[in-house]
This record gives sequence, C-alpha cells and structure tokens, in this order.
Amino acid sequence: MLIKNQKLDNCTLITRHDPTAVTTSLGIWIRNGCRHEADHQTGFAHFMEHLVFKRTLKMSGKALSTRFEMMGGHINAETGREMTAFHGTVPAAYGAELLEHFLQMLTQSAFDENDFNNERGVVLQELAMLPDDPEEALEDFATEHVLASHAISRQILGTTDTLNNSSANEMHQYIKQVISSAPICIAATGNIDTVAIQKLAEHYLPKPDTDTSTKKPAPEFVSTHKELVLDCEQTHMIWIMPAIPYADSRHATIEMANHMLAGGYDSRLYQLLREQLGLVYTIESRVDNYSDTGLWFIQTNTEKNNATQVKDVVMKCLHTFIQQGPTDTELENTREHLKSSLIIEQDDSEIETERMARDMLYLGRVTDPAERLRAYDSTTTDDIRCLLENSWKAVAFFHTT
Repeated sequence: MLIKNQKLDNCTLITRHDPTAVTTSLGIWIRNGCRHEADHQTGFAHFMEHLVFKRTLKMSGKALSTRFEMMGGHINAETGREMTAFHGTVPAAYGAELLEHFLQMLTQSAFDENDFNNERGVVLQELAMLPDDPEEALEDFATEHVLASHAISRQILGTTDTLNNSSANEMHQYIKQVISSAPICIAATGNIDTVAIQKLAEHYLPKPDTDTSTKKPAPEFVSTHKELVLDCEQTHMIWIMPAIPYADSRHATIEMANHMLAGGYDSRLYQLLREQLGLVYTIESRVDNYSDTGLWFIQTNTEKNNATQVKDVVMKCLHTFIQQGPTDTELENTREHLKSSLIIEQDDSEIETERMARDMLYLGRVTDPAERLRAYDSTTTDDIRCLLENSWKAVAFFHTT
C-alpha cells in the first residue's frame, strides 16, 4: 500500500489507502504540548484537549458524544510533552465525518463560561488524583527533576494556580494561537476518501501566521537521587537515564537494549527480580523520544524491606550488562522479537497512523518498515553495550518513602 505525502499550505497530509479495508483510522497530530506553554499557561495544552469536546459552533457537547457513540469506533485524544492528538478508528463510511468533527472542534470551539468552569473542575479532580497513583506521581516527580528548569519537564496536567487563574476567553485565544502556529499533521490509513480529507483540511485549518521553525533550547539532563514522600504500602523506584532524540539514527540500538533490560518477560531484570528472586510482581522499562532529548525509564515496586536488595540487583545487573554486553543468543532473540512485532504492527491501523504522523512531524518523512528491519539486523553487541554505558553514566534514581 502506497503512502502518499502532501504538503498543504496549512498542514501535512499523510495517507495510506487500502480499498479492501472496512475501517478508517485517522487523526490530527499537533506539535504542541507542555513544552510550548508559557509559565502562566502550564496545563493549557491538556486543558485545550478537554475543552474542545464541550461545544462547537454547530454541535453541543452532548450531540458530539452521541455522534461519536453512533460511529461505534475508538475515538480518543491525548496530550504529551511535545504533542497533542485527536484520533480514532471508525467504519470507513464515517472517516471523513470524524475528521470534520475534529476540525470543527479545533477551529470552531464554542465552549462558554459554564462549560469552562465545569471542565476546569474535572481537570482539577484529575490533578488531585495523582498522589493516589504512586507510579505516576513518582514518574512526574522524577521527570521534573532530571529535566529541571525546562518547560518540557512540567506537569502535563498543569497546576492548581495556573488552572484557577485561567479564563474561558484566555483559553479560546490559546487554542486559536496553537492552531494558527503549531505544525499540524493529519494522518489516515485504511479505506480513505483522500479527496474529501484534503478538502476538509484545506477548508478548516488556517494558514500559519507565525514562523514555527524557531529552535528552542534543548533541556539538560540532571543526574540526581531524590525521594518522594507518599503514603503507600510499597516502595516505588525509578531509574532514569538520558536517551536519544526521535530523529537519532540509533533507534534500533536503544529499542534492543531496552527490551533486553526489562522490556519483556525474557528480559534480564524481569527474569532476575520476578522469576528467580520473587522480589517484585513486575519491572518495566521504556524509552520516550522527543525532538532534542529522550528519557529511558526503569520502574518497579516492592515490599519496603526488600527495597535495598532490589536496588542492588538492578545496579549489579546493569553493570554486568555494560561490561559484558548481550550474549549472541540474547541478541538474536531480541532482534527477532522486535522484527516480528514491527511486522505485526503493520496490520494495526492505529499504530501505523500514529507512527506516520510522528515520523512526519519529527523527521519530515515517513520511515519505511524495511528500513527499520534492516536497522535491527545491523545492530551489534558493541552498539548496544556502548549506548547503554553512556546512558548509565548519568543515571538518576528516585524512590518513595
């Protein structure tokens, strides 16, 4: 299936048409997140995501919800540190209509003061729930410290002060500014009416009125050890290392290293801590990539009297891995797992749609699956060991107490 890339005056349009599909997956990805907020706007990107569902010039929030339900698909929105997305998968007959609703929400948002106050209460409740989730609370706490003093490290939900001091008019102006200045990508896969999608994009989205190419300073990683006081039964721990940006050519290397550490059931840390020692229920690792930085997380929790032992096991495991590198069997098994996962994902239209959008916004092109498969094949033991060694040198550690 051929991927078509169109650079319109107001956005980039990426489509992968499959006339045999019965569904359409599509979405709008906006290069805007907490990183792009001014100090007094902390939380605005996430608040925007909520507010645009409340009302448009043509439909009430209830009418929008009813229509989305009738489509019978999966419709969602999310806000990150550098990206906000509105996306969904619906029967092909509803594809163009779904996009039009998203576009109207973003360009014809009509929430009033009552809508604003009600939704602000919802977001404040969401913010108040954070301490009840120790894993998320610790990760937010850790991220703020390792990328300290940089906007990308902010709490995505915002603060009670910035939310309480905001107004409906201020949020309307913020949304207008984002839509008229932030890079936007519309991506769609499946059975697509490409002509209709292009016409909708050209009709609704304004042409950018500011220069969006201004390069913002990159965050600096701070290696530190801190504790977070939380009322929880277990000790939660997180190790964070600096990782590569999205556009770095070593994606296959860090994916393979991450999987070997704690990315799967056969990983070193999972086998040690869960299967051999029985000290944890689970341990996970993941890599987040941004435009000019990245974060590599290893996270677990255990009984408080086991915390020191778990920490020691993780530290020893990492040092051994760095010194010796992966075994030949480990390298081959990981390579085949990631290659198989990539092949399977090509049949998942939602994953592919998001991948196309992120590639375009971060790389300016859509990567070819064959290119990624070749990268796994060419990654060596030394590549993995060296990358991990450089990251581990700056590791930061956080835990609850």
